[in-house]
Amino acid sequence: MLKLLKARSLRFWVALGMVVALAPLTLSAVIGHFVLNGSVISAFDDVAKRQRSELGPLQDLRILVWDTLIPIDEYVNEGGPQQPLLFRELRSRIETGFVDIRVQFADDADALLHLDNAFESWEVAQNLATTLTADALAPDDPEAERQAKLFHANIAATSDRLGQAFDVIQAKIAAEHDAAVKWSEDAGLVLAVALGLSLVAVVAGVVLVGLIMSRSVDRLVDGAARFANGDRDHRIDISVPPELSRVALEFNRMIARIDASETALAGLARVDELTQLLNRRAFDEALARLHAGIVSGSAAGALLTLDIDHFKAINDTHGHAAGDAVLRSFAATLRNSVRAGDQLYRIGGEEFAIILAGAGPDKAVDLANRLREAVSAQPIPYRDVKIPVTVSVGAAMLSGDLTPAELLEAADAALYKAKTDGRNRVVLSS
Repeated sequence: MLKLLKARSLRFWVALGMVVALAPLTLSAVIGHFVLNGSVISAFDDVAKRQRSELGPLQDLRILVWDTLIPIDEYVNEGGPQQPLLFRELRSRIETGFVDIRVQFADDADALLHLDNAFESWEVAQNLATTLTADALAPDDPEAERQAKLFHANIAATSDRLGQAFDVIQAKIAAEHDAAVKWSEDAGLVLAVALGLSLVAVVAGVVLVGLIMSRSVDRLVDGAARFANGDRDHRIDISVPPELSRVALEFNRMIARIDASETALAGLARVDELTQLLNRRAFDEALARLHAGIVSGSAAGALLTLDIDHFKAINDTHGHAAGDAVLRSFAATLRNSVRAGDQLYRIGGEEFAIILAGAGPDKAVDLANRLREAVSAQPIPYRDVKIPVTVSVGAAMLSGDLTPAELLEAADAALYKAKTDGRNRVVLSS
């Protein structure tokens, strides 16, 4: 036997050495493939799938629940047939959402408990809303205001309980993510042991493969961790191996879709549906930001509040559809008349606001008068009539000595004076 071995050629020994060197590599490749595909990649796929199919719909449902406040509040404050219709549409979507999510959580008793509690709160809230919208409301009806407050409380309770269900699911997904990380660590250990057996013969190749695998897995794990922590801007960049590259690609696509959905929902929550102007929520945020800039000395400007004169008479004379047409045309006139850097908002029924960046008192009053004249010069056509419209404007200079609420109060006080002085005029707050 020994003679036979000695008789083997160099080619044989080279081939034997290559077999001995490559056997651990081959073994590590086989083990790595099954460990990665059977444990790590499938685990991360499960995490990504649950993020899409469970957390996303649950968050969408919370947003829909909060959206019901808008038509109910507007109906209590202004009346009109559109708000009950909008609420009923939202109610149908919400109830469908509860049914769909309950199917998703059928095997999760903890999440189902919070979901059922949320549905009970929603049932109370929608019953209150149905009662509120059943009959026409008298102005300043105390019972309607009481029911509206109860509606707000139950909507908040519904959202909180959905949030509890969200936290339960998120915690379980995080546990699955931790298990996937543990599998990836174990896979790295198995690969390291196998590769170490051929270190002397193929040290360069082992180092290269080890670096590629460890970096790719670390990037995937890091990307999943960042996503779990709410980072929607991070993208995973993996070239090899192709299996992890595909997982990273799908993971990136999922993050982009979720980010786009969240951005769209956030944008819709800040836009007034009727006029397509930014709404009161966006106004409060913008005024707070500008106030912070004024306090730091990096910004200046003025605030205009505008109210359509005799708007109730327009609704009473021509109907609420005409009132809506007036609001849309009025918003379009304002949009076409303000400067490029000015910010325009609808903050109430027929009340609007404009933040004038960098404007002094004279500039603010001049712009307000130009807006007032532009509105009065353009009667609004509705069916076979033209409805004349005028606007009263209150102006206040933005100051670091006043809080955002006090700034708005000063502009509203000037607007009130413009109304009491005869309307269709501009008053600058002192």
